[in-house]
Amino acid sequence: MTPRWDRRAAPAAGAVGVALILTTLGFVIADGGLSQRTGLLLVAGVALAAVCVALDPAMATAPFRAWRSRRGPLAVVAGAAVTGVLVAANVVAARGPQAADLTRAGLYTLSPRSVQVARQLDSDLMITGFFQPGQQPARHDVQTLLDLYRQQTPWVRVRFADPDQDAALSQSLGVVAPGSVVLQYRARPPLVLGPTQQSESDVTAAMVRLESTRTPTVCWANGDGERDLRDTNEASGYSAVAELMHTTNYRAQDVALAQQGVPATCDVLVVLQLNRPLAAPTVQAIQAYLGRGGKLLMAIDPWLDERVTASANAVLQPYGSAFDGGLVVEPDGTHAATGDPTIPVVYSYGSSPITRDLAGRYVFLPEPTPITGQPAAGTTSVDLASTTGAAYAIPQQRTDLGRRSTDRQGPFVLLRAIEAKRTRGTTRIVLSGTSALAENRTMPPAASSSNPDLLLASLDWLSEQDSLVTIDPKPAPAAPLAVDQRGFAANVALTALLLPLLLGAAGLLVRARRRPPVS
Repeated sequence: MTPRWDRRAAPAAGAVGVALILTTLGFVIADGGLSQRTGLLLVAGVALAAVCVALDPAMATAPFRAWRSRRGPLAVVAGAAVTGVLVAANVVAARGPQAADLTRAGLYTLSPRSVQVARQLDSDLMITGFFQPGQQPARHDVQTLLDLYRQQTPWVRVRFADPDQDAALSQSLGVVAPGSVVLQYRARPPLVLGPTQQSESDVTAAMVRLESTRTPTVCWANGDGERDLRDTNEASGYSAVAELMHTTNYRAQDVALAQQGVPATCDVLVVLQLNRPLAAPTVQAIQAYLGRGGKLLMAIDPWLDERVTASANAVLQPYGSAFDGGLVVEPDGTHAATGDPTIPVVYSYGSSPITRDLAGRYVFLPEPTPITGQPAAGTTSVDLASTTGAAYAIPQQRTDLGRRSTDRQGPFVLLRAIEAKRTRGTTRIVLSGTSALAENRTMPPAASSSNPDLLLASLDWLSEQDSLVTIDPKPAPAAPLAVDQRGFAANVALTALLLPLLLGAAGLLVRARRRPPVS
């Protein structure tokens, strides 16, 4: 007769062994195969089951002997059925693409606008992500988002490449920063989304651009010292803006305002920086263009000749806004570039389609001047970006930037959007207190700020492509819980060992209580 301690140890070994085998099955389903970790669990489970049978051979036939009672067969059948259904459901769920978004904000579901845009595709849209090996979390986020588009249409194709190993491909598509995503559609120029431009709003807007047959013309003013799109200087150049417009379906056209005025083909007029005053006929030409429902992006720098600032303000006089001319200094270190208080950093914005997708994202506004004034009759304005109340403006040029009693006290407006209804359309104006808002040092790959997004959203709003900036950003998902190696080991011990042992102990306790007393 089997000793009493063997008969008690056999059920315990069997329970733990079965628990380990079932745990192994769960890991195999989750991991998609047998790994070293699951292999060790499986060996341990099988070994304990074998020990159980060796100690008490009758344990191997216990399930079949349960048929002697009515409850026994029902319990065995029900337990087997439930276990089979759960395992089958787990396998199907693990292998299938089905998902349910239970978040209140729909964090993992495309907006109706994105679904509509995706279903309008009628040709292959190739999306290529260029991620380095160390950028796996960002790649996973992009892949998760793109999978939502793939579920809506068979035209979306997704692939990933290493920008270093596939340098020729990345260069041919215009990639300048690792972590970029490129969209290719028909014969349109490839559209590059940088690392900060990969939200649902960004991807859908890019698809709309590629589907659209419209190419707005941006008339870039020159001849009076304005910024040059061909300037490749790594700091002060504007060549990155030229590339941005090319890849976002804008056509750039140089315009000498003094000789040409404002051509009728201009969808947007851009005047960034002046070194000499605008002539009176030029001021009148710009005002006439705006009076017909024209669109203007204007930026003036501080400490210019008073006649230069006055000529720019003459253009804006009918709309109640003006450039101050002084230099803004932002002493608040949380709202300025590190070590340079003359470069305010903005990450909260006024309510506008231009800034709708910029919430919480920062832009640099180097060496700005304040924008002053109140909306004139018949116009509305939105202050897009401002300094803190600690900022001050230095009226005249000097080398000592410390605060003086003659300096003006903040806060100051640095970006403003103006709108006025006209008989023949709507006048729209975006004012920037610095012409450096999109120079090369603020653009990828030199910086990872959202200056490109700000400029592009401004052009989209000015060119009345409001559909490109109307998808509300979704709230950030809850941050995942970071677990170190010790925490992971504790989690495995709890779920794979302790809980099965507790269940086994409970079963042994029930079995011991039901065993009839030995006479």
